[in-house]
Amino acid sequence: MRIKLIQPKGLIRCRQIMGRLILALAMGVLAPASAIAAVAPHPPVPLAALQSFVAVYERIRQQHVDAKTDEELLQFALEGLILKLDRFSSYLDADDMASLQQDTRGEYTGIGVELVPEGNYIRVITPIDDSPAHRAGILPGDWITHVQGKAVKGLDVHAIDQLMSGGPGTPVTLTILRSGEELKFNLNREIITTASVRSELMASNVAYLRISHFQDHTGQDLVDQMQRLKTVGANRWLLDLRNNPGGTLSAAAAVADAFLSTGNIVTTKARQIKDNMRFDAHSKDPSQGWPLAILINNGSASASEIVAGAIKDHQRGQLVGKSTFGKGSVQSIITLPQGTGVKLTTAYYYTPNGHNIHLTGIEPDVTVDNSETDEDTQLAAALDILRLSKSK
Repeated sequence: MRIKLIQPKGLIRCRQIMGRLILALAMGVLAPASAIAAVAPHPPVPLAALQSFVAVYERIRQQHVDAKTDEELLQFALEGLILKLDRFSSYLDADDMASLQQDTRGEYTGIGVELVPEGNYIRVITPIDDSPAHRAGILPGDWITHVQGKAVKGLDVHAIDQLMSGGPGTPVTLTILRSGEELKFNLNREIITTASVRSELMASNVAYLRISHFQDHTGQDLVDQMQRLKTVGANRWLLDLRNNPGGTLSAAAAVADAFLSTGNIVTTKARQIKDNMRFDAHSKDPSQGWPLAILINNGSASASEIVAGAIKDHQRGQLVGKSTFGKGSVQSIITLPQGTGVKLTTAYYYTPNGHNIHLTGIEPDVTVDNSETDEDTQLAAALDILRLSKSK
């Protein structure tokens, strides 16, 4: 038996809803007029598809076993629309927006782990240095199958984030799959303060610079620590970007600029030419052209890959470790009413030589695997390279 989607009693309301949607699209209430004017003309609104949407909407509103308000249904539709775009786009509720702003400033509440949905589970990109996740032994490449005993299969990014969220001191339980073995972790959420740069002077005058996350102030913090290390005898640079999940595009450009004095750092290409961006190096060189090695691995993503790609293409230094994660897309934050927002993939970025490493990653110049030993053989290999190099 076929069921008609529209009953006569719902026809008027259906037409009202569809009319509002068409009017909204026609008037461009979802975007500034200036933005709409700059966009190339689109084909006419597909009325048949819109009618189907409104028909299903009205049937759910009238007959779903659990009554929902129009606000709830439209919210569900918005979240579903964004979920189907790509794995890095997501809807952000007010709490998510606040967390994102805290993250770029370097402070948020959680367990300190960067995640990405893949298939039925959630893959760990990397734990943040000295976070509950890091101290508990959660590793890049772990697969989260359950949060608080609830399976993550079928959940969207927003639902998973809600499970992971909570106040400082509250517990969270994770079930993780690692190399076929199921592991359980009991952690307490904390206020995660991520000092984006830490450093030390190592043997042979090697300045070790560790960036755990790219935040608004990372570029300046890096230069400040480079200047300090120069005063105590540094004449070589070792930049550690392992397990660094990324951050802001401008911070990545600023970090690369600290080691380059000319040429392009990164370009982004969007659908509209006016939205393309280009970042170039400035002539001032805080690194003074001294020998440089960069440590990378599969936990090095996004902004980390921008830096690694620029250094590799300019042959400014040696990349040591394993291939990077492969996230070559740019997400823009769109603010919506009531403090909500959308994280939308709006561009791909390209290294100076025109490579887009999305889903492929960047290969190191010297491949070193740390997985077979408790020793940091990647660090040792980078130090050996720097010791044999000649400083200016």
